[in-house]
Amino acid sequence: MGIDRNSYACAATDEMRRSIYIASIEDRGAGAGSSIRKPALRRILVCMAAVLCLLLLASSHDARMEGSAGIPQGESIIRVALGVGQNSARLSVVHGAYTLVNPDNGAGAGAMAIGQGITVSPSGSGLQIAKDGAAIAYTGSRIALSPGGGGVDIVMYNQKTYRGGFVVENRSGVLNVINALDVDDYLLGVLPMEMGMSTAPVEALKAQAVVSRTYALKKKNAGGSYDLVSGSSDQMYGGFGSEKAYTDAAVLSTRGQVIQYDGQLIEAFFSSNSGGYTEDAENVWNASLPYARAVPSPHDAYALEALQDGDGYPGVTYQWQVRYTMGELQERIAEWNKGHPDDRISIGNLQGMEGFAYAYDPDTRRITSKPNTSGRITLLDLHGSSGTYPLHRESVRTFLGLRSTLFTIKPEGGIAVRNGAGATVMLGQGLRESMGLVADGMPAEINPGSDSFYVATAEGVVQMHKDEASTVTAYVFDGKGYGHGVGLSQWGAIGMANAGMTYGQIIEHYYNQGRNDGRLSVRAVQ
Repeated sequence: MGIDRNSYACAATDEMRRSIYIASIEDRGAGAGSSIRKPALRRILVCMAAVLCLLLLASSHDARMEGSAGIPQGESIIRVALGVGQNSARLSVVHGAYTLVNPDNGAGAGAMAIGQGITVSPSGSGLQIAKDGAAIAYTGSRIALSPGGGGVDIVMYNQKTYRGGFVVENRSGVLNVINALDVDDYLLGVLPMEMGMSTAPVEALKAQAVVSRTYALKKKNAGGSYDLVSGSSDQMYGGFGSEKAYTDAAVLSTRGQVIQYDGQLIEAFFSSNSGGYTEDAENVWNASLPYARAVPSPHDAYALEALQDGDGYPGVTYQWQVRYTMGELQERIAEWNKGHPDDRISIGNLQGMEGFAYAYDPDTRRITSKPNTSGRITLLDLHGSSGTYPLHRESVRTFLGLRSTLFTIKPEGGIAVRNGAGATVMLGQGLRESMGLVADGMPAEINPGSDSFYVATAEGVVQMHKDEASTVTAYVFDGKGYGHGVGLSQWGAIGMANAGMTYGQIIEHYYNQGRNDGRLSVRAVQ
């Protein structure tokens, strides 16, 4: 989940980038309607500086981009799925030179220069390929666009530009489009999407760079055709067209640095805002990890101090409220059942719900009756006319469509009572049909002979009608945070950096609870 909705371009740097490739590339500079005119000599100097900067940026990667059968290979190369399950794909060369290669046998299928493109579609178990509208003879289920490696090689796919090499594969009759490139080149397109505010402090950007690099390298999967997907399920990735000078600097200044725990790469989870407290990994997923433990994150509240947009962003990443009527919740059950045919919620008509902030046992991976540290709801019981259905951990957030599971539940209408275990629950029937325990322990009608009953509140005794108060009409969810809450909190990192902390201190806090015991380290491995 990216922390910033609107990234702000550095116009001078973007002009340098634009000056080295054809005008058809998407404009990443000054806003619409702007015009930047420079004397000819200055433009030549800018162009030369741009070429030098980008060649220096690419030079350290090019040596590692050489791979067998046209696909970049190496420990620092990652494969990012830009499109999965596509019916067709169009890729065109924007800068540099590419060669079409069959990655399974190394056979060449022609060169591609600036402005040339291919359209690929599945054909049985193979591919149908047209180059600039003309069909080419090709046998195989995969086609690679191998970069020339002599400079900055850029391809456009789905109206976005990307560095590196590409593979289009036929998988079960649909296409996967995969971008293979050096992890640091990948990060140049990740940071602007994940923490792209021009006002973000440098140390927070460095922390995100190291975290994102670690996350990507940990995901390398030698057995699959790609390592990550471009999107919130892994990391937001905007490619070459999203790169910014200030996020580039954070990537380059931390080049090759990753987070290790006991000498091994960590699973570097992160979320937008943890709402004041991160969570133990086993209370969100199955795994219990020694570096993914709950830790206070008070600097998350900085999201409230930052400049807010018309929708209340970024403040709503820290604090929010959602209200659902019972009818809307019944609709959410229907939507859940459509998407989960093997895990249907079959409880009849929804009558109420209860949420519990329980911890999971890290060894047995079973839920306990002990409270978790952060207060996140890990068990949501849905009560209906024909039974109860339990939702656990992240399925709670999925079902309710909330920003996080760190919330409280407040019913509108209905009657809440204390049960024998001391928990507050909603009465499953009207008060007129309910009984109370009198002094001798026997059940008796509540306030017999009257349509009303009385409740002692903080404001005094309140009279309520037995029928009007008997039905819950809606639920209000008051919550904090945005995301799963495990690992680094992006807004917390920004707040910590603004308070003077370094990226190393930020990483130590979120992934080792500030113990400084030497088990966690940030080191360059490339």
